[in-house]
Amino acid sequence: MRRGFTMVELLLATLLLGVLTALSMLTFNAVSNGWQISADYMDKLERTDFALNQLVSGLRSMYYPHDGNQSYDYGFVLDDRGDGDDPDRSDVIEWSKIGSALVGNKSAVADTVHRVQVMVLEEGNRDYREAIEVTGLYARQCPDVALRSAENASDQDIDYSFANAELYQPVLIADGIVGFNCKVLKSGEQVEAETDEDRFEDEFAASNSVPYKVQLTFRVADPEGKSYRTNTAPIMRIVRIPIYEQAQDGAATPGGGKSGKGGERPPPGGGARR
Repeated sequence: MRRGFTMVELLLATLLLGVLTALSMLTFNAVSNGWQISADYMDKLERTDFALNQLVSGLRSMYYPHDGNQSYDYGFVLDDRGDGDDPDRSDVIEWSKIGSALVGNKSAVADTVHRVQVMVLEEGNRDYREAIEVTGLYARQCPDVALRSAENASDQDIDYSFANAELYQPVLIADGIVGFNCKVLKSGEQVEAETDEDRFEDEFAASNSVPYKVQLTFRVADPEGKSYRTNTAPIMRIVRIPIYEQAQDGAATPGGGKSGKGGERPPPGGGARR
């Protein structure tokens, strides 16, 4: 004759089932949260990659007059502010270009020479005409210096450079980017190996030329404030500037000889030529 389960056995079985169910739910939630964090992080990486591609395209479309002279109006400028771990220690770069990269196809300056400034700004920043609403990579753009002087000849008291924070409002390129660091390889003579990153430098300030290569490093924010990794791996690209040779001292016009330095003017703040 078979006997049934005792009350103690039923209680133990119920308790064991409850423990197994709880463990299963905890495991499921952990896996689900991990998957969600990973998905959010990958989404941020994709947007960062898009921003990097825009920045790379903008640097490759850098403009420099091919008239045999060097000009500070078209030189690449690097404002080194730190190692790029956060917005306060992120670099600011500025150069002249042509094309839609960073400004968009519908921009009025896309088909003309214009100057761009790229930086990381933090949410709540009030240095500009309108407060910054989200932390990320931003760009400012203004017309070429020749167009500014022609169109605004009567407004001699207005500063049409990027120093005028009220005139050119930053436009968001990609959110979630919390750090940006830029280094330069000043000349082709410094190259010993394509992978030799030790030769890149943090300084290329007031300049009448452009660097041979530019190294870009972005840092991405953890999704929703959750830590994905102990140390977030930086995303880096190295860009060869196509017009480097053209921007050198005494660069010759097509079919012509070198024309010397007749078009130079002193750099802003008395900086040295690069």
